[in-house]
Amino acid sequence: MIRMMIFPLSIVLLAPSGYLHAAEGPKQDADRCSKGLGEFITKKCSSSHATFTKFSQCSYTCTKNHDNGQITSTSHFLPNGLPCEKCKECCYGKCKPVKFQFENPLKMKTSCTP
Repeated sequence: MIRMMIFPLSIVLLAPSGYLHAAEGPKQDADRCSKGLGEFITKKCSSSHATFTKFSQCSYTCTKNHDNGQITSTSHFLPNGLPCEKCKECCYGKCKPVKFQFENPLKMKTSCTP
């Protein structure tokens, strides 16, 4: 007599190596953008007694825990005009497409308008 057992299947999803950094902290994410940026932002947050908690393409967030239990998060924009993706730049905290003036020589228009 043959006995059959059914084992629960474990499914393992493997992400491409470019997506594995999600488990890292914001300091490492910022350093991936530019070496030393994470330490710079960490010091900026620390100077206001806050912690560097989030980094995105064009902004970062500092979070402060107050003695009364209140939590305050403050977002700061990276400088306008900073490259954030291929043919895109930071504009008031958002990554927007670059606009060109099609002249000779080729020039960029300012795409940052409040």
